[in-house]
Amino acid sequence: MQDTATLTADPLMTGVISYQTPRVADDYCRWDDSGSWLLGYPFLPVALGLDQLPGAHLVDLGCGPGDLTRWIADRHPVRTTAVDTSTAMLDLARSQHPHPAVDYRLTAGDGLPFLADGCADAAMASFLFTCIADRRLLQSLVDEMARVLRPGGRFTILMPNPDQMHDASFEGFHRGEPGARYRSGDTLPVRVRREDGSWATITNTYWPRETFQEALTAAGFGAYTELTPVLADAHGVADPALIASRPWTAERERAPFILITATR
Repeated sequence: MQDTATLTADPLMTGVISYQTPRVADDYCRWDDSGSWLLGYPFLPVALGLDQLPGAHLVDLGCGPGDLTRWIADRHPVRTTAVDTSTAMLDLARSQHPHPAVDYRLTAGDGLPFLADGCADAAMASFLFTCIADRRLLQSLVDEMARVLRPGGRFTILMPNPDQMHDASFEGFHRGEPGARYRSGDTLPVRVRREDGSWATITNTYWPRETFQEALTAAGFGAYTELTPVLADAHGVADPALIASRPWTAERERAPFILITATR
């Protein structure tokens, strides 16, 4: 793997990254997210138990451009309410990843007023909370997921592994700075490789697992579990062609992501 610490990456924006503008949303779609498709996204249906929930109502909180939303809808018999605060992202989702079982909805702030209490069987949030700098907003969003989920419904949060955030290099991205130690709510730089080989620098918020344990408990969730997949776990879950496409050196021993699941 190339050492991204030595690369010069153009800053995509200053401050914690927001996807509200078409420029940032379009650039996001050019990132090389092969690592997420190897050890992140395919494990969401596993964590949520979607194979045991035919006809379930899934809420995708922070759906972005809809590629993951549609991927799940193509493979699992669920109907999905996919929400995002970015009009630019939803425009991409509706134009590039439409699906008859997916309803893309624009929301503002922390509320989903178009969803009734207990209407959903499962919910997920993929790389959403790294874009949120306000601890109170994080709690409000977790509370809202607790409101819309039925008793027994699962909520899975996919996020960067907090144990791999201090100058951590993986295929396609690099998090943190050498020697830095981050505390809950701190911002940190993330370098991401685009599909054309160029690099961009964004800013994320660091939230340790304890933050989510506290937020989920406060919202009334229980049965807290974690998945931290490494390369060996991808067999039978991720695309075999993707597994064979790269050496995945760091990913053999270190988990770049964590999936936190709690039950309502």
